[in-house]
Amino acid sequence: MSIVTIPSSVPYDSNIFLVEGERPILVDSGTGQDSGTVIRRIHEVCPEGPSMIVATHCHYDHAGGLHDLVEEFGCPVYAGWRDAPVIRHPDRRDVAALFGAAMRPVDAKDLREGDVLDSGSRRFTVLETPGHTEGSICLYDEESGTLISGDTLFLGGYGRTDFMGGSFDSMLASLVRLSKLDIRELFPGHGSTCESYTPGMMAEVLRMAGV
Repeated sequence: MSIVTIPSSVPYDSNIFLVEGERPILVDSGTGQDSGTVIRRIHEVCPEGPSMIVATHCHYDHAGGLHDLVEEFGCPVYAGWRDAPVIRHPDRRDVAALFGAAMRPVDAKDLREGDVLDSGSRRFTVLETPGHTEGSICLYDEESGTLISGDTLFLGGYGRTDFMGGSFDSMLASLVRLSKLDIRELFPGHGSTCESYTPGMMAEVLRMAGV
């Protein structure tokens, strides 16, 4: 089973990933400004809809579409326990104002370090990776070496830390932690994915961060 990228026409939407399996998992939702396209594409590749939606963090470009997707699919939403309250009760930490928008509240359930999400084809462990936001999480499948990294790690870079709730020191610690994993497939929150990730790529990101 594969991880499918769900397209959106909004250029600043996050990447949206569908992990296929008996219990499909949708990761992130985009802003919701093109929910029609997103919902249609999900139905095309997953007629039954996702069993759950996971938000890698609370920012509007990743979580703004959650309300529409929950209305369509009726599935539960999960997020890291430090960011889930912002999704339940949006505040300035969602950065929606930067997009000239407001985020609609969604009843997000808490995820914590070590929780396991099983799609039936892949088992992802929740990693708490603060830095971009206080409650940023990554999902790691040890068997395949797959990391869904949100805005913590990009192909050739890492997430900014100057938004409310961000911390450069925390980001450095999270990147060092990720560098110790066997990452072979990278699915970041923005930009290109990589199904042949190497330790050298991670080392270059650490060098950029000054580690």
